[in-house]
Amino acid sequence: MSTPPILINEPDEVTAKFTGFSRKNPEEDKKSTEDGSPHVSGGPPQVQTSPLLSSTPLTVSKALIRAYPYLIFANKGLSVLTWTDDNVFLPIALVLISVLTILYFESLVTYLGHMLPVSALSLFSMSCAYVETQQEQHATLDDVVHCLSTLGNKCERFLAPITSLNLTAYDLKRLLFTTVFLSPLYVLTSFFLLSPKAIICCATFFVLTYHSPWSRVTRRILWRSQTFRLLCFYLTGLDFEQQQHNAGKSTLFNYAVTRTNKKLREVTQKATGSGKNGPVRFTYVLYENQRRWLGIGWTPNLLSYERTPWTDEFLNEAESPDNFELPQLNDDSGMYWRWVDKTWRVDLTNDGAIQLPSTKSKTTADPKPDEGYIYYDNTWKSPATEDSFSKYTRRRRWVRTAELVTGGNAAGLQSAVDTTTDGLSIRKPSPIGDVQNVTATGDISTSAAATKKRKSLRFDTNPTVLGKDEENTEVKEGKVEKSQPEEEEIKPRDESEDDLTLLNEGKDRKIEEVKRRREHGKREQKRRDEERGKEATKEESKKDE
Repeated sequence: MSTPPILINEPDEVTAKFTGFSRKNPEEDKKSTEDGSPHVSGGPPQVQTSPLLSSTPLTVSKALIRAYPYLIFANKGLSVLTWTDDNVFLPIALVLISVLTILYFESLVTYLGHMLPVSALSLFSMSCAYVETQQEQHATLDDVVHCLSTLGNKCERFLAPITSLNLTAYDLKRLLFTTVFLSPLYVLTSFFLLSPKAIICCATFFVLTYHSPWSRVTRRILWRSQTFRLLCFYLTGLDFEQQQHNAGKSTLFNYAVTRTNKKLREVTQKATGSGKNGPVRFTYVLYENQRRWLGIGWTPNLLSYERTPWTDEFLNEAESPDNFELPQLNDDSGMYWRWVDKTWRVDLTNDGAIQLPSTKSKTTADPKPDEGYIYYDNTWKSPATEDSFSKYTRRRRWVRTAELVTGGNAAGLQSAVDTTTDGLSIRKPSPIGDVQNVTATGDISTSAAATKKRKSLRFDTNPTVLGKDEENTEVKEGKVEKSQPEEEEIKPRDESEDDLTLLNEGKDRKIEEVKRRREHGKREQKRRDEERGKEATKEESKKDE
């Protein structure tokens, strides 16, 4: 699978390698260009090359040319190992040959040992012939890039059983400890049940058939059994079920959307129509993690391989309460999330781990520095409610509830709160300039220096209209009163003036009554929200059961 040497300063040679054709006589191309018609030289026609070739450096093109045969060979091998090859008999033949070679290795070496080098050379020649056949298809740079991407995808698929585990340093230590602990069991198995040759044969068969269709179906059927999952846990010490659970719910946003998506579809129509169903509520949970450093104390600076300072319920990285945002629904239902609680609150019970008196509140929005924490050892094990010298990590639980509402209902609710309270309508107050029926009263004090008058505005039950003439002013019992002239006829007031008069009567008493009813309405609304929240919680618990 060697390729001829290519000079960097000869782009025509690079183009020829990718296209399969070269320009051997430039004068002929020049002559054909002058005539305006293509020149036929008896060879194959000129093939249009990839647009990437002109923008790709020659050094990169040279490297791709040299690596292309090996890429074809590796791509074919991974196709067989991942059972994605067009020829379904090649993976089966590979499994059979591997198993027979392991089982009868001694006999093969004894009787056919001299034929093994010849067989290896024949296999190599067949591989070279396959590579040359692929190269004869006039591959362009696009084909090489496609081959590279396909090779990368197949490598990821072949290594997926290992990379999907996301093993940490703690998981590796636990796996090593479990393996050492089960060493006696392995020794007994290799002595009495299976020979080393049989163990190697089974391991090879498992690796070569791992990606086969029937093997995937078999694993899915076995994984449904709880006994099989427990057996895998005790043999390896790794919780595969929890890792798959975390992979499916990688972020707090995805978890919230997944949990409420089904319920949202069921209650959207009913909630927007009759309104008898309670709102969809969800309690977001964040965990604050800290580590104790000698000489510094408790800080959010954790080790690089452990959890982050803020995580969700599944130990996935999450935003802090100050930066946390509610998810946005990408649909046309007009529904959105809004907070029910004003702020994030610390769960002083830490999800029931800490016992509190019945008289003390379970949550607080302004916690103390050491309030609500559960303390752990250096590896986040051995939880305790009290701090000690052996505790180096701790965490506490922050909660905040949000509900799913519609835009129209939210706007209507806000306008109702602003304008009415339990059926009592509040008119927009009129400006002072619109008030006409007032009576001015005040005491008169005469002195040699000047005459001073103190006036105050009061709303009388039978107000009189002030006249504009000073001659209508009368002084009676130390009070200044302005009466309307008798010859002036009082015009009938319209309904708006009557309403204004009714509003002015007992204004202070009305305001107090409105305030009292508004407070009563808020308490009733809060009580109804609590009842709806309890009903929603009961429904969720019933569905979970």
